[in-house]
Amino acid sequence: MRTNLKSIKTTVFLLAVIISACSTVKAAEKAPSKVWSKEKATNWYATQAWPSGCNFQPSTAINQIEMWSDETFDAATIDRELGWAEDLGFNTMRVFLSSVVWQHNPATMKKNIDRYLAISEKHGIKTMFVFFDDCWNKESAYGKQPAPKPGVHNSGWVQDPSCSLREDTAKLFPVLEKYVKDIMITFKNDKRILLWDLYNEPGNSKHGVSSMPLLKNVFKWARESNPSQPVSSGIWYFGAPELNVFQIANSDVITYHNYDSPREHEQIINMLRIQDKPMICTEYMARRNNSKFQNVMPMLKRNNVGAINWGFVSGKTNTIFAWDDPRPNDAEPPLWFHDIYRKNGTAFDTTEVDIVRRTTGKKTNVQLVNAKNFDTKIDGKQVSLFTLKNRNGMVAQISNFGGRIVNLWVPDKFNQFRDVVTGFNTINEYQQSSEVYFGALIGRYGNRINQGIFNLDGKKYQLATNNGVNHLHGGPKGFHNVVWTARQFKNNSNEDALELKYISPDKEEGYPGTLSATVIYTLTNSNELKIEYLASTDLPTVVNLTHHSFFNLHGFNSGNSKSINSHILQLNAPYYTPTDGGLIPTGVIAPVANTPMDFSKPKTIGERVNDNFQDLVNGKGYDHNWILDKNGDKISEAGSFFEPESGIAMAVFTDQPAVQFYGGNFFNGTATGKYGEVYTHRSSFALETQHYPDSPNHSNFPSTVLKPGEKYNHVCIYRFSVR
Repeated sequence: MRTNLKSIKTTVFLLAVIISACSTVKAAEKAPSKVWSKEKATNWYATQAWPSGCNFQPSTAINQIEMWSDETFDAATIDRELGWAEDLGFNTMRVFLSSVVWQHNPATMKKNIDRYLAISEKHGIKTMFVFFDDCWNKESAYGKQPAPKPGVHNSGWVQDPSCSLREDTAKLFPVLEKYVKDIMITFKNDKRILLWDLYNEPGNSKHGVSSMPLLKNVFKWARESNPSQPVSSGIWYFGAPELNVFQIANSDVITYHNYDSPREHEQIINMLRIQDKPMICTEYMARRNNSKFQNVMPMLKRNNVGAINWGFVSGKTNTIFAWDDPRPNDAEPPLWFHDIYRKNGTAFDTTEVDIVRRTTGKKTNVQLVNAKNFDTKIDGKQVSLFTLKNRNGMVAQISNFGGRIVNLWVPDKFNQFRDVVTGFNTINEYQQSSEVYFGALIGRYGNRINQGIFNLDGKKYQLATNNGVNHLHGGPKGFHNVVWTARQFKNNSNEDALELKYISPDKEEGYPGTLSATVIYTLTNSNELKIEYLASTDLPTVVNLTHHSFFNLHGFNSGNSKSINSHILQLNAPYYTPTDGGLIPTGVIAPVANTPMDFSKPKTIGERVNDNFQDLVNGKGYDHNWILDKNGDKISEAGSFFEPESGIAMAVFTDQPAVQFYGGNFFNGTATGKYGEVYTHRSSFALETQHYPDSPNHSNFPSTVLKPGEKYNHVCIYRFSVR
């Protein structure tokens, strides 16, 4: 943590002097009680996993006070963000405590420390706690903390203790002694704590040697507490030899800070080796200074030096901005200074994430379907499986057989990836399944047409019937059962995309006109799966294209996929179209208010799904068309789903006038998909952006007629995030 541009560059001569001085420091200068022997420290380090992690502050806290105050202690955010740390393979967090909070309520402070440690243990993470800090704002107070200053690095971080309190050490030190001893004695045998880092950067912010009395005393108080964990205080600036000598001489383990390039950093390591003690770098990684994961973290591991970088999730501390480079417009800088993730879990640089995972030995849990399982020919056309990836680790695999989304990997609140769509591992399983629409494109007409009959320009057309007496989803050989011509490419934003083309001949499944259809899938770097539909015809016809992926935001690979009834749904739809017993619209446009069809405010899918309501009886649950609250054909949010256990949220955007929400009512456990998942009753849902069902037979419904010279356009966006 720095308050100025000065990095820890030093000469071999100066450091040699300091290290030499450490070996001859007078006993009177040492804190009472014994420093760990080199053998004890070495043996302790050998029993630990290689320490890797970061300085952690939840994104919702501007400083130590806000993190630990009972009113602002944010367990949910801590849990989510430490889950991301676990996903990287991190096993250690360096966390700053607050004497201000302790003085306000010691019991509450210790309660929240225990809450934090319980969460960190859940994610396999140990903690280094920091007591005192000489960096940033001079004064602090309990209570509501100021809002961050736009674009200013650590605008709300506070020194601990406040500078004004240091003027009367006779009054201050007894209070701080009680604080340190209360915390340390309470947790001195807690295996969830790796190390006590007693004082962050003593002498910083122009304190210089005036920090020495507090430094000596905190070591004294710590030793008197007799913790089972080692104690230390990190070397940060070699221009303060008195402080350096004391810190090195009295620390059980050598900790230090370095924001230099790897070559200079490794020189420091080689010099500190004279101490023959384990070393942990407790601050590094400032991209502008060429201190990066790519070049520093592997070097630290090679030297068996612990690696604790500064910053994790971009939040109130504003540490994506450099120490000396404020950006008052608060615009995200093109090169982040610190931090790894945004608050939504997307990474600044996925290359870094991959390097961190490789260095810690953590591998992604994404499981790709073998493309060879889809390498075949159907109707003489080549079937293939295509893989789209984005910079945040999301993956979609899509086959050109029916445009089927085979898997869709999205990050959960712990930054573990979950496959949220139904599907199979082989093309044969898709062909043999009794559920023919898994993950497929739907056309020429999504949803039902009554008895497969419609009139157009005075002519009656009879379509193939495949849902009792009705026509459903384009007929037996709809767009879900044909092989599309495929082209994978990068768009202008360097995002992975897949273009599918199909020409549906005149009279196919009974539809008039030759329809030329194009569908483009794009996996955006905003964690969206975008589907664009385009079509043209040589004769008047009806068109209503959509997509039929079945979702469960628990994730089918999670081992605990459950009923969709726990999902929270909101639909921006004030009306719906009631149906008869065959799920054909009656032509009535009915308000959702005061009915089980009302999702205008978020509620679980299962809240009223079993109500004795005629439309639910007809559909055996939800299988209906909702009319969206829209202003013309602009793209807007149709609705959203949220699953609390995974933390995954899916918002759906479209330019279409309606959506069909289907709750998996007809799944009966006869299909077994990926990961051995049995697709049971209400184990997945579909949300199909569309025009109304049976529109050609209802003059009061929006027209689905497409004429020669016109262009059919339809956009659907599935946007994923975490809460």
